[in-house]
Amino acid sequence: MVHDSHEVDVATGGARRQVGRLLATLIGVALLVVGAFLDWTPSHTGDKLNAKALLQPDFGGESDLVRTVGGLAILIGLVALIGLVDRTGWLTRLAGAAALVVFVMFAVEAYRVYGHDFTTAVHGMRAGAWLLLAGGVVVLLGGFFGAHEVVGVPTAVEDANVHHSSIGK
Repeated sequence: MVHDSHEVDVATGGARRQVGRLLATLIGVALLVVGAFLDWTPSHTGDKLNAKALLQPDFGGESDLVRTVGGLAILIGLVALIGLVDRTGWLTRLAGAAALVVFVMFAVEAYRVYGHDFTTAVHGMRAGAWLLLAGGVVVLLGGFFGAHEVVGVPTAVEDANVHHSSIGK
């Protein structure tokens, strides 16, 4: 038996797939960036809310954008944009997943801040946090519109010159 070589090719999936990926990524990034500057709590916008709010139940203020949850949302958006360079979309999916993780971390801390009351926590989280969630979902889905691998399965070819022995006959 002779085995053919194993081949892997990356298929782009056509122009529609690439345009869909581009649009989904751009829309998701826009949601992330806009959400970074909207209210996250009743007293703070994302660009003024300390990033420590993701790790401890203290929604303190911060004037340096780099140290805020809004700055983190913008950074995630930039990673998603850089992900457009790679045809497979794995970096874009990673950015979308990171946005979802940040949202969950913020939601847990909101739950803790608002006295372990789910309804109050949901109402206490403002539009910026919800746009982070929406943007993360859109970016994540956009990453799945990337190119995909087409794998050629090795095939077994019977060699006409090889005779099978009949062991046990």
